[in-house]
Parts: sequence; structure tokens; C-alpha cells
Amino acid sequence: MSLIVLTGLIFLLDPLLIKWLIDRVLPKKDLRLLLLAATGFFLIYITRLGLSGVAGLVYFRTVQDLVFTIRLSLLHQMNRLSADYHETTPVGEKVYRMEQDVDQVAELGSSLVPFAFQALFNAVFMIGAMMILDWKLTCFVFPLMPLFFVFRRYFADRLHESSDEARHQSNRESSFLQEHLCSIIQIQLLRQETGQTQAFIERATARVKALKDRNLTEILFVSCYMGAIALATIAVVAYGGYQAFIGVLTVGGLVAFYGYMARLFDPLHAGVEIYSRLNRVSSSIQRILEVIETRPSVAEKTAAIRFSSPVRGYVELEDVSFSYRGEHPVLCQLNLRIEAGEKVALVGVSGSGKSTLAKLIARLYDVKQGSIYVDGIDVRDVRLDSLRSTICYVMQEPVLFDMTLKENLLLGKRYANEQELRHAIDVADLDDLLCRLSAGWDTRIGPRGNMLSGGERQRVALARAVLQDPALLLLDESTSALDAPSEQGVFRNLARHFPNQTIIFISHRIAALKWVDDIVVLNQGVIEEQGTHDELLRRSSLYDSLHAAPGALSTSQGLNRPSGSNS
Repeated sequence: MSLIVLTGLIFLLDPLLIKWLIDRVLPKKDLRLLLLAATGFFLIYITRLGLSGVAGLVYFRTVQDLVFTIRLSLLHQMNRLSADYHETTPVGEKVYRMEQDVDQVAELGSSLVPFAFQALFNAVFMIGAMMILDWKLTCFVFPLMPLFFVFRRYFADRLHESSDEARHQSNRESSFLQEHLCSIIQIQLLRQETGQTQAFIERATARVKALKDRNLTEILFVSCYMGAIALATIAVVAYGGYQAFIGVLTVGGLVAFYGYMARLFDPLHAGVEIYSRLNRVSSSIQRILEVIETRPSVAEKTAAIRFSSPVRGYVELEDVSFSYRGEHPVLCQLNLRIEAGEKVALVGVSGSGKSTLAKLIARLYDVKQGSIYVDGIDVRDVRLDSLRSTICYVMQEPVLFDMTLKENLLLGKRYANEQELRHAIDVADLDDLLCRLSAGWDTRIGPRGNMLSGGERQRVALARAVLQDPALLLLDESTSALDAPSEQGVFRNLARHFPNQTIIFISHRIAALKWVDDIVVLNQGVIEEQGTHDELLRRSSLYDSLHAAPGALSTSQGLNRPSGSNS
């Protein structure tokens, strides 16, 4: 504010100095006064340059602080939002909001407040100086100012619509590129390079058209404003020249007044620029606020509690029903009890609700009806960090990060020692991989772990789960990329390592799960059958057809129960 006020006051000085130079110094041809005027101009410009430099530093730091604060707030909010938001919102759109929208708000928005105040102070100071010079000439200019409000009203909706459309098309292009670049190998395998290029051209063309339309609207708005300035300039020059002819106004006074008038229209031009910027920024602000104001569908209660230690891992589902976004029910009035330490397999055809059931237990989603209990406590009454340190959900597509193998494993237990890491690697049968990597577990495994095979990525995710040491382990097709003998070996190691923990297996290889305590057969969201492998086969039921299906008998041998485990 101090810099703005000082700058506004300094802007008053050079027109007055020019008036004094024309009316007093030049007629007298006084060299001493001319040097004094030159010194005055020098001091004015040096002071203005210094204030501009300080203002630039303040502005830059403000922008960077604003970018950091908004982006951090968005990141915190993204971390809070539930699975339904992240599974339905393209990654490109989320990245665009966190990068492009935040940059727009910071770069343009952070300058609006000082810009607006500077325009206001300059306008007040200029009008005051003009009134002192010639109040009649000043009043002559005022009737033209309402034209700006007419133009603003006419272009308001057009500017807003063009800004929204430009933002929408930019987001479409960004989302497409994000998806395309993440899937480019699959695109090459499908020979879809030409089709994808055409799809990009369509989106890029739409984006360019939207930007051109926005630019045209802004140019028309500014052109109308410039026309009003031209009318005001012609009026001032004509009427001011007439007053100079009749001796009411000096030549220096006319020049000074013209300088003030030109600078008066600078704030008006600033107002037009501010309005155009606001229309650009308003779309970004709206998109940022949409994220900030989104409420997680899986919310943590204020009075949420923590699990008391130790957690046994007893699970009960009571009349559980669920559907995604109001669609056809995936689970219907499902009841199930899993005893602590029990090893249970969920089987069924695709779409029967197996993965959904695991996600509900891990509370990635909340049930629509009914309740899920762990150790007799409704999972909705438990703090999320306590629940997720108790339950480990390993997905079919493991999520690894562009860091070393060891760093990926330590995400399961930050301060695990070397002995614990070695044990986790043994359980997940990662010894061969460790020997193959050039720098052992200090080798970087690439973005999303793409330096590893699919099976190796799944083994790393399982080793990370071992380090978490959960009371309840959910394995959702997490060994699908392994061959049958390797899968059996991993299951054997997990059962031996977690003899007292509850494990829920989801797998299409039924033969690898013959040994479990209980097999639950799901069909269209309900429990069709339940029992041991031998019991279910004797009933000649749905399980029998699943067991006989191609791929289900991928191994001819069941997995023997490890000694010392619950039976």
C-alpha cells in the first residue's frame, strides 16, 4: 500500500514539472533553471525506478507464496478425497487444476489487488490535479466515462463464456495427453497412433479456436474502450486549445492537463485489464474451489476412535448393500463372518462383487446400507489412519514409485531394519530379483516400477505388505501375474508368516486356494455358497463349474496347509 501511494504521488510530479518548464523556464531561457528541471526529472525517474524494483520483489515473493499455499492446500484436499473421486476424475484434469489453474490464479490474481488499488489512487490523484488546473475542462471529460460501464455490461457474459470455454478445451487437451502418454506402448501395440493423433488434433484445434474466440472478445472490448479514450482526447484537445487561445489556460497548463488526462485513462485501461483478468481467473478460481469444497464420501467422524492393541482381525458384514454412483447394486443384503486368524477365499465370476467387498472392508468406499465390523467396531467409527495401519489392501495392479527398491519397501514400514527387509523379501520370494538388480535394493525401479516385470511388481507390493504387518490382509488378485507354482509358493510363505492374522484371498486360480479355511462363492452380489473346497465340490454347484472352468485348474496340486497355522 505504501509503494502504491508513493508511486501515485510521484506520477503527479512530471506533468507539473513540464508545465513549469514550458511556462517559466523556456521563456526565460535560464540555463540554471533548465538544469534544475533536468535534475528534477532525473530524481523523479530514479525514485520511480527504485519503487518499481522494490514492488517487483514484493510481487514476486507474493506470487511464489501464493502458488505454494494454494498448491499445498489442493494437495492436502486431494489426499483427503475418497476413491470415488480419484477413480472418476482423470489424472490430467487433477494435474491441470494443481498446475495450470493455480499458476493462473497466482500470476494474474495476485496482481489484481495492488493493480486495482494503484488504479484507484492514481485516478483520485489525477482527478484532483486536473480539477486544480482547470475544473471546467475536467467536467468536460466526465460525461464520457459512463461509456466504460456500458461496454463492461455488454461484454460481461461474452468474456466469461469465452474464458470458460477456453479453460474447458485446454483441460480436454491436457487430460488426453496425460492418458495418451501413460498408455503409449499399448497404443503402439494396437496400431492406433494415427487415430490417437487425429483425436489430439481435434482437441488441440478446439482449444486453439476457444483461445482465439476469447482473444477476439477481449480485443473488441479493449477497442471500444480505446474509442472512448479517442473521443475524450479529441474533446480535451479542442476545448483546451480554445481556452489557450483566449488566455484562460496557458500552453504549459494545456500540456500538463493533457498529460494528466492520458494518465487518468491509464487507470481506466487498468480497470478494463482487471476485468478481463478477472474473467480469466474466475474460471480457474471456480475449478480450484470445486476441489477445495468437495467433501470426501468416506469421511472421518469427529469422535472417531483408534483400534485398541492388539487387533484380532475378526470381520463381520451385516446386511451390506452397495452400488457405485447409484447404479445397479453390486452387493445386496450380504452377511458374512470371518473369524480372527481365518484364511478365506472369495471366488466368483467377474463382476460378482469380490473386489468391491475388499474395498468396503478397507473403507475405500462406505456401504450404502448395513455395517462392516472389525473386532466388533464399525469401520466408520474408526480413524482412517488406525484402520489403514490395521488393514492392508494389496491390489491387482501394484502401485510402485520412481525410487529405489528399498525406498519402495520402506513405504510399508519407514524404519524397518535390514533383517526385516530381508525377511519381507524372503516371504515374497524376491531373492532372484535382488540378485539380478545391478545395485541390489538400492536400484531405482523406474516410474510405476516399469523396470520390473508384472510378477516382480506384485512381489514387491506383497513384500511391502509384509513389512506393514497388518492384522487383516486383503489380497485382490495380487498374484495374478505369477505362474501357478510361484503363486502357491507365495501363498505358502504368507500363510506361514501370518499364522494368526486374517487373510482374505481373491483369485481366479481356485486350485491354488483349496487349502484355505473357508471359500465364499459370490454371484451377482450375494453369497451363493460357502464352505471348504471338498464340501463345495460335493454339492455339484456354481463352485464346481468355476473350478472346472478353463484357467481355474492352472495347477493340479492344492497348497498344503503350513504347519503351525490355524485350520
